[in-house]
Amino acid sequence: MPRLDELIFALKTFAGAMAALALSFWLGLDNPYWAMATAYIVAQPLTGATRSKALYRFFGTFIGGVAAVVMIPNLVDAPVLLSLAMAGWIGLCLYLSLLDRSARAYLFMLAGYSAGIIGFPTIATPNQIFHVAITRVEEISMGIVCTSIFGTVLFPRPLGPVLAARIVAWLQPAADWMSAALAGKEDDQAKDNRRRMAVEAADISMMTTQLAFDTSHLNRAVRHIVRLRLYVLSLMPVISSISDRVAQLRAIGGITPRLQNLLDGINLWITKGYNAPVAVPDGLLAEIAAQEREGEDRICWEGILRTTLLARLGELVGMARHARLIRHHIIDDDPAPAMPASEPDALAVQTQVRDHGMALLSALAAGLALLLVCVFWVYTGWSYGAGAALIATVACSFFAAQDDPAPAIALMIRNAFITILGAGFYLFVILPRVETFPELMLALLPAGMIIGILVSRPATFGTGMVMGAFGSTNLALNNEYGGNFESFANSGVALILGLAAALVITRLMRSVGAAWSAKRLLRAGWRDIATAATDEGSYDRAHLTGIMLDRLSLLMPRLAAVSQGADLAAADVLSDLRVGLNAIGLQHELRHLSPRERAETAAVLQGVAEHYRGNPLIPADPSLLNRIDSSILLVAESVDATHERHHREALKMLVGLRSVLFRDAPSPFEDLAMAA
Repeated sequence: MPRLDELIFALKTFAGAMAALALSFWLGLDNPYWAMATAYIVAQPLTGATRSKALYRFFGTFIGGVAAVVMIPNLVDAPVLLSLAMAGWIGLCLYLSLLDRSARAYLFMLAGYSAGIIGFPTIATPNQIFHVAITRVEEISMGIVCTSIFGTVLFPRPLGPVLAARIVAWLQPAADWMSAALAGKEDDQAKDNRRRMAVEAADISMMTTQLAFDTSHLNRAVRHIVRLRLYVLSLMPVISSISDRVAQLRAIGGITPRLQNLLDGINLWITKGYNAPVAVPDGLLAEIAAQEREGEDRICWEGILRTTLLARLGELVGMARHARLIRHHIIDDDPAPAMPASEPDALAVQTQVRDHGMALLSALAAGLALLLVCVFWVYTGWSYGAGAALIATVACSFFAAQDDPAPAIALMIRNAFITILGAGFYLFVILPRVETFPELMLALLPAGMIIGILVSRPATFGTGMVMGAFGSTNLALNNEYGGNFESFANSGVALILGLAAALVITRLMRSVGAAWSAKRLLRAGWRDIATAATDEGSYDRAHLTGIMLDRLSLLMPRLAAVSQGADLAAADVLSDLRVGLNAIGLQHELRHLSPRERAETAAVLQGVAEHYRGNPLIPADPSLLNRIDSSILLVAESVDATHERHHREALKMLVGLRSVLFRDAPSPFEDLAMAA
């Protein structure tokens, strides 16, 4: 049964649709039903999401109208060129849409197929294209304005509080994972927390792009929410590194009582969560620095591990403290914290994975679907073929971001059948008895409420939107009753034919599956690590962290869909990221090493690059371990007063590579004295 908030949303959406329809009737627009369809397409449960989608729909329709006005008059006498131009435009817009993984992507996608929706019906009368384009923009605008007003004024549900609650819930798995890492226990629960952090990061990023359109005070905090998200993501490789170091030290008895007290103190501050005083870590940072200084006088394997652990603990406390300050500013409206001096180096940059190959393939599939149905349209002379061609491109575009859009399109066909039957019942049984607009509203109320409830639920959102859009267009409501069974039947056949064509083309060209996409994402990450390990590497720490963690957020849902026995179960993007970060750090220290040290270290980096150019899911070659150990011994013995800091940094990076690639290997040396 629907909840109260779902009923309220459904009623608001229906009221907005009826207001748009009534105004379109009153203004005498050509196709008032488009205003009603837009109301259901734009409606979102959260106010910020509704307003952002409304704005992007308006500009997408406007750009599509301009494209139609340019193409139709100039190419109407050359059907082949017109079809190719329209397919090229739709493919280009879909390509741009898939590269922009934000709410703005809807603008590009809509600009593509809106050109066909506006242009194809005017091929017989190209001189009417400007009038049709203007009218379509007016009808769409009517639905946008009415839905936005009703959604904003009547019982609005701001996006800000929902996003704030998601952020608080998102940070809890991070705290739990930190606590497990400080204990050196990377159990299944910790892995699940890591997965939840990565997946939630993608959802929070999408919601943040809609926050600027919201009615809550948080619409002014977009910049700070972006920073908080980057801080939490940047903590992920640090936490992973801490977990490994603590586990290694526990295995060899290297946790001293003083270090254990420090770990307990950090864990206590972390587990206190939101109510912990932010100033507490100052003492923790001082203790971390003191233990680091004391550990620099004499180097042994345990000492090296402790030193690298202390460095990561310093990063953890500093970044977690600043993330907590940002969270207090966002949620409690505390003063905004200043940017720490270390932020540009420690923080991941805001970046997104762009899969140009898949975007191009999806664009090609949508364009080909349009062309094939256009061929059928021209060959048969069926006037409703234009509608089938457009529906094919709409279906290909809607689900192009999915690994396998075919099941979603098949579900769309099922929903289209239900919608056609429902629209037929209304059109030929109920509407002939309706004479006034209030009667029309009462007649449409049950269907409108059902569709609104479906739209309000994430699991049925697509079903509700399809029924609202297709149902409105199949009814084709106007100022006069125009029930024509031939026209209705042809429209229904065109709808099913277009969806069927999209399904066939998708099956042939775009159905790849979660495992295929996961392997593609992993290989892209491995290429990035191999590039970072070579002297022509083009990534810095911040960029590599940003791109790898964004790839992780895309990879986690796909790995969850892969069977447990698949070789992908061994994939660990965070470990790969740590290898890349250590490789980049080692690259920066090369010029401060002696020629012999530089040659040994370069051989290590070359071995890392070769490992990631192959299959990193299998263990690295033992010869790479020998290279790393030789470099560790050489660098540790060669520390001098002139380049001491650079030698110690290079040593930390080499130990980091060894800990990730050969975490179970025994100590490379027993004891090595080193001058302070």
